[in-house]
Amino acid sequence: MAKASLAHVAASPTAPPNRVDRLRIRHLRLLDLVARTGSLTAAAEVMHISQPAVTKMLQELEQAFGCTLIERTTRGGRLSPAGERALERLRIALGALDAASEALAERPEIPLVRMGVLPLVGVNVLPRLVASLSRQGILPRLQVREHTVSGLLGMLARGELDCVVGRLESGHPEQSQERLNITPLWDEHLAIACAPHHPLARHRDVSLSALRESPWILPPRGTHTREIFEQPFLDNGQLPPVPHIESISFHSSLSMVATSDFLAIAPDSAVQHYSAMSMVHKVRLHTPFGSGRMVFITHQDTEASPAVTLIAKALQEEGNS
Repeated sequence: MAKASLAHVAASPTAPPNRVDRLRIRHLRLLDLVARTGSLTAAAEVMHISQPAVTKMLQELEQAFGCTLIERTTRGGRLSPAGERALERLRIALGALDAASEALAERPEIPLVRMGVLPLVGVNVLPRLVASLSRQGILPRLQVREHTVSGLLGMLARGELDCVVGRLESGHPEQSQERLNITPLWDEHLAIACAPHHPLARHRDVSLSALRESPWILPPRGTHTREIFEQPFLDNGQLPPVPHIESISFHSSLSMVATSDFLAIAPDSAVQHYSAMSMVHKVRLHTPFGSGRMVFITHQDTEASPAVTLIAKALQEEGNS
């Protein structure tokens, strides 16, 4: 049935404009609700309409697009392959509608940018960006969301964010990257931190072997930082240190390092930030750890607003300074 649906999509002419124009926003939300709930009945309950009404909505939706979008199952319903492709596009539109509603609800004269960032961006890059744009009197309203790379890209794909400041990790699907606009920003290096009283704080050219002798706080396995940390040990035929504490938050890790004998790896900008407050000391390594390329990401299906373009340009200038 899935193959027939896809063939139908490929063979069908473009749906008449008047059919699509008759659709309402709730028609578009129906696909999203079925994807989330797995049932037309559950979607009807969320929308506060009857079962016959939701069935009619589905018929109108499929007539407008000229293909089967939802397949009935013994458990309720699921999106057909065509429905999944349609929802990928419609979520961007639904996200744009939600963003327009938020932007116009209060102070509509100032543009709103929904910005997703990795936590390390909030340490010093985001404060400098806000300060610079504020001085120029061109700072848009910002909704800042912090998350992992995959979490941020998921929100971008669902139309919940206008842009992301992060990095693309090796495990991210290439087909997903093809639908992204990616602008390089700067290299974010990693550094090792210890407490100011730690013996390694007085040493220069600290080796990997010396690092293995201390207890560690590390991010969980599978994270980008953990992979970069372990690779030099593996390349030198050594087993990487086994962490005594695992923490996804480098803020928590560095705070714990400040009052203990633990070592931690974190973005160099974060280590410098905490070092400036005399909380931690940057370990001077014989061979520095690798870096990750920070990028500015938008979705190809959404045209960047002038405010988003402004932020991208400001971040590029920040990376070049």
